[in-house]
Amino acid sequence: MSEAKSWERPTMANEDTPQVAAESSAVSRSAAASERADERSLARPVKDVVVTVRMTAADADDLAFVAAEIGATSGPGTVRELIRLVAALQRDEPHQSAKAQPPVAVVDEALLTEVRDAVRAVTTSYNERTRELHFIGHNWNQIARVANATGKVDTDALLGVERALVEIRKQMTADAERDAKVLAVLPFQS
Repeated sequence: MSEAKSWERPTMANEDTPQVAAESSAVSRSAAASERADERSLARPVKDVVVTVRMTAADADDLAFVAAEIGATSGPGTVRELIRLVAALQRDEPHQSAKAQPPVAVVDEALLTEVRDAVRAVTTSYNERTRELHFIGHNWNQIARVANATGKVDTDALLGVERALVEIRKQMTADAERDAKVLAVLPFQS
């Protein structure tokens, strides 16, 4: 900043100019007047408090609906009655105790352990079926390679794949029956 401009601007380092002094005294006078007004308002009780609310048309329609429901004759009467109702609800003993104590979930540890173990068993079972099907796919590819190379099909290998598929089918049927029993017991069925 140029030196000429810095001379034009008053700063706090410079002595207070009359304008700055006048502004600071005006602020202090208004603060003192505000403090006196606060003291006066504390000394005498206030009868009514005026509250102004700006509403959208939809809010005004809702207010008219509520006024008709509770039997109020005016908008301010409706607001006063609703404030009284909400305050009574908030001061109500059961409401206060319910608000103070959050609901506690009761957890049966044995049941939780049983459910966790059952879910692990189901997961393990399905992972085993997936692994067995992967092996059968691999075996089938090997049978096809041998058949393409030699022109002959190994019937023992085909019978082995068939036995493995029958065993997987039995296991999957048992899993499906178990899952149906579990679903019948669970309370949150869809």
